[in-house]
Amino acid sequence: MKKWILNIVLVAVVCCISFSCNQGKSLQELLQEERKAIDKFITMNDLVILKEYPKDGVFKDNEYFRTGEGLFLQVVDSGNGIRVQSRNDVSVRYDYYQSVKSAASGDTITYPFPYSSAGYQTAFQPYSFTFGIPQTYSSAYSPVCQAWIIPLAYVGEGAVLNLIIPSSLGSYRDNSDITPAFYKKLCYTRFN
Repeated sequence: MKKWILNIVLVAVVCCISFSCNQGKSLQELLQEERKAIDKFITMNDLVILKEYPKDGVFKDNEYFRTGEGLFLQVVDSGNGIRVQSRNDVSVRYDYYQSVKSAASGDTITYPFPYSSAGYQTAFQPYSFTFGIPQTYSSAYSPVCQAWIIPLAYVGEGAVLNLIIPSSLGSYRDNSDITPAFYKKLCYTRFN
């Protein structure tokens, strides 16, 4: 019995020492790394960050607008003029997703649509959410996120955008890993 108790105490002491010696980065350090990665991504791609949304809604090839929430967006096509309404189901596709931290480090790996976090192709169904129902904006199994909602104030159905998304606005996966994301040609394919 004493040997069993001694083993438990020994395991507890080892665990305490292991946790106290953790050399992991603080949240503040991870957020600073994220900011540096976004800045480097912007510099590497010669992007111009606009302080105001263009009055005519037209962006040059290298222009992005930074929203008050911190999302960087570039409108490639503003869509057909139909605006999303509360409780509309919104379908979304994109050409590819890329980690901004990886890209800033020189990694060129991209993940084409459809892509799952498990690393295999999923059914070719668009991702979807219900506008005005925040519970549908995030899931551990989907890249749908708050950053996909914000541009709907500027564009309509059929719009195509490029997005640089800080982790705080990103998907469940991006947020938990403090990983900023880049989405190429994200398209709102349908509102209904």
